[in-house]
Amino acid sequence: MNITFTMSHVEEDPAIKECFDQKAAKVAKHLKRFKDDLTSLHGVLDKNPHKKDEFFASLSLFLPSAAIHCRECGKDYCAAINAAFLDLARQIEKHKAKLTREKRRQER
Repeated sequence: MNITFTMSHVEEDPAIKECFDQKAAKVAKHLKRFKDDLTSLHGVLDKNPHKKDEFFASLSLFLPSAAIHCRECGKDYCAAINAAFLDLARQIEKHKAKLTREKRRQER
């Protein structure tokens, strides 16, 4: 899986990158049915310039059969990233269930 991560209005910190990489590795486990070179994940962490303690995490996952997007906010960077990856995992499972239903219909 191709993974890119950018930060805007946030200082570069290895802890932020490590938090993102750990969550991305967990998501990669859900994507074993797709080829690695056909999937890509793009993450953006942004800090609200008007509010001190508000971070936004946006994730875009591109699969051969769909594009999944989510955006969540949190009081710190880790909370925002966690919330975004939870939403992404929920959407991945929903998409995989849809693909399974379509495959069963075609087999009938």
